[in-house]
Amino acid sequence: MCLLDRMLDISEEHQEFDEDAIVHEVCTFMLAGQESVATALAFLLILLAKHPDVLTKVRQEAEEILGDSKRAPTLVELQDMKYLEQCIKETLRLYPSIPVLGRKLSEDVVMGKHTLPAGCNVLIAPYATHRIPDLYPDPEKFDPDRFLPEKIQERHPYAYIAFSSGPRNCIGYKFAILELKTLASALVRKYDMTVVPGKEDINIAYRITLRAKGGLWLRFTPRAS
Repeated sequence: MCLLDRMLDISEEHQEFDEDAIVHEVCTFMLAGQESVATALAFLLILLAKHPDVLTKVRQEAEEILGDSKRAPTLVELQDMKYLEQCIKETLRLYPSIPVLGRKLSEDVVMGKHTLPAGCNVLIAPYATHRIPDLYPDPEKFDPDRFLPEKIQERHPYAYIAFSSGPRNCIGYKFAILELKTLASALVRKYDMTVVPGKEDINIAYRITLRAKGGLWLRFTPRAS
């Protein structure tokens, strides 16, 4: 039975789970499960291509863990790809797949001279938060070492919100990281990647997910066996 069929069955048993609720759930699966991972992978690959030294380290790590194996990596092997995970997190710091998070305040929040009342709807912008120099010095620089364990411990726990944070963070966070590791580790082992000349700049378009205006242009060249 597919997931949609199951939701339709549930809607017959529970009236509160109506057609609108099903539509919202399906949209969430489509956007959070596919679109966000696809855009994250695209930004990751172009940043690796623009930083050959980082790409080399990612490739070396993957080859040390996987050797010459052509099979898909195991869960343990994916968890061992620490440097690749740093690169993924740094990519999502610069280009979070979801550029705006919505929340409803459960209590009054005082911000300087202003008070946001309980019940107020607020928007939080990870793209802006991740570029606060006090949290991330030289914020426009791509630096995976920002996500070394000791560096993470130095920052406020809500300094990184690519997957939101707290009790309503992204339920698929760990799965998304595993997807990105699986795809990226396969691609860097199989291909050399370079940015198409004249297409080095990344221009952002704000949609439901963060996009690159005009696309991201990469050239993939099969590596010698």
